Amino acid sequence: MTQRPRAHPSPSGEPSRPPPYRLAAFLRGHSNDVRAVASSTSPSRLFTASRDGTARAWSRERGDGDKGGSWAEERVWRDGHEGYINAVSSVPADPSEPDQHGFLATAGTDSLIQLFSLAPDAPPTPTHTLLGHAHNVCALHCSTDGRTIASASWDGTARVWVRRERDGEGDEAWTCARVLVEHEAAVWDVMVLEGEQDAILTASADSRIRLFSGPDVRFVFKGHQGPVRALAKLLPGDPTSTLFASASNDGTIRVWDYRNGNALTVLGTHDSFIYSLATIPSSAGGGLASSGEDGIISVWNEEDGERDQEVLVPALSVWSLATLPNGDLACGCSDNMVWLFTRDPARAADEATQGEYDMRLAERRATRAPQQERPVVHEPAVLDEPGSSEGEVKLVKRDEIVVAHQWDGSKWGELGEVVQQAEAAGEDAAPAPPPPTKMQHEGKEYDYVFRIDVKDDEPPLELPYNLDDDPHATAAAFIARHALPDSYLEQIVDFIRASTA
Repeated sequence: MTQRPRAHPSPSGEPSRPPPYRLAAFLRGHSNDVRAVASSTSPSRLFTASRDGTARAWSRERGDGDKGGSWAEERVWRDGHEGYINAVSSVPADPSEPDQHGFLATAGTDSLIQLFSLAPDAPPTPTHTLLGHAHNVCALHCSTDGRTIASASWDGTARVWVRRERDGEGDEAWTCARVLVEHEAAVWDVMVLEGEQDAILTASADSRIRLFSGPDVRFVFKGHQGPVRALAKLLPGDPTSTLFASASNDGTIRVWDYRNGNALTVLGTHDSFIYSLATIPSSAGGGLASSGEDGIISVWNEEDGERDQEVLVPALSVWSLATLPNGDLACGCSDNMVWLFTRDPARAADEATQGEYDMRLAERRATRAPQQERPVVHEPAVLDEPGSSEGEVKLVKRDEIVVAHQWDGSKWGELGEVVQQAEAAGEDAAPAPPPPTKMQHEGKEYDYVFRIDVKDDEPPLELPYNLDDDPHATAAAFIARHALPDSYLEQIVDFIRASTA
C-alpha cells in the first residue's frame, strides 16, 4: 500500500510484520448499539455515540507514561437528539486560540448535527446546531485544524460546514459553505482531504466514490459492486501520499489514488458487509484495519497489503473503528460495548478483563454454530405488553399464520408474515425446521418465502430466503429490487433473523 519503500525494511527483504493486536480493555455504559467511535489528539481519550441516544467521552488514567492505566467514563451527553446517534467526531480547538477546548460533533436520525463544548465546565447541551440535511446523518469528518466539518446523509448529499471568525462580541458560528450533490443514492461516508484546497471525498450507496473540488466533481471512482460504506486516507503521516481506501457491502476493500483517479488494487475480502476502515499510524506498526458484519477486525499490512491478522470481537456487528494516536484500535459494536485492542504488551488487558472477553467470545461462537432451536412463537396477548427495547422482534400466532412484529419504542408494528410456520400454537411453539421439499419462488427452491407488508393498500411482497444466505445481502437485494427506502434494511434483517434463527 505504500508509494515508496519504507526507510527500514526487514533484514530478509520481506515486508515487516508488526506485533499482533491483543485485547486492551472494554468500555461498558451504552444501552444500545455503539454506532460510532472517534479518537482525539490524546491517546487517553475516546468518544462514542450510540443508538441509546447518548454520546460519551472516555478517558484512560495515566500510568507510566503511555503505559497502563484503566479506562473510565468521563462525560455523557443526553440532550440534543431525538432518535439514534449514528455519527461522532472530535472537533479540535483552533490552534490560534490555545484557551479553547474544541467541540464534540454528533449526528443521527433526526438529521441534526450538534456541537458540544469540550470545556471542562461546559454544560451538556449543544452550543451550535447545524441545520440543512433532510434525512439521517450517518458520518462526520473534521479537518485537523478544527475549522471544517464534512457530513454525509441519507438525503443523497454531503455538506461542508466552516467555522466563521469570531465577531466583536467573541461569538462564533458555523455555516454551510457547500452542498455536494450528484449522488444517486444515500451518502454513507465523507472525508476531508488535508492539504488539498476544498477537496472532499464521498462514498455513496450508488456504489461510487466521488472527489469534489469545491462544488464540482473532479473524479468518479468506479469498481465496487455494492454501496460504499467507508473511506480512509492511507499513510496519513506521509504528506506526499495521495492514496485512500474504500470499503463496500460487496465485501471488498479497494485502494485508489485521488491525484489521478486511478484504481490501484483490491485487498482481500470480508465474508460480509464492511462497515468501517481505520488507518494505523506508521509509528505504531502501520496498516489498515477494517470491520463489518462478520464480527472480525482485519488488519492489513502497510507494505504489501496482505492480511496480517484477524481480531475476533464478541459481537455480531462491528459498526465503527477508530485508531488512537498510539495505534490502539477501538471499535463500537452491536453488543453495546466498545472493545479496545493494542499491539503494546504494556497496555494489554489484565487477567480478569481477558477472562470476560474469552467468555463472551465463546458465547458468540456458540450462537454462530448451527442451532436446532427455533424462535418462540407467542400468543397475540404478548402485543399488549411493551417491548423490552427498541427494535425487538416477536413472532405472534394469528389464526393459522405466524406474523413478525417489531417494537418501535412506543408500539408494535407488523413486519410481515412468516410463510414457514409452527405446527403447534402456544408460547412454547416454534416454527418447524424447513421441510425436505423446499418452497418454490419464481421457479427456484428456497427454505423460506416470507411475505413483507410494505404498504397498507398494496399486497405483500415475497422475499425468498435460504438458511445459508446472508441476511443483510438478501435484505439489500430485496430493497434494491423493489426500490424501497434504505431505512427498511435493518427492519428486514431483524425480521429474517427472528424468523429463522
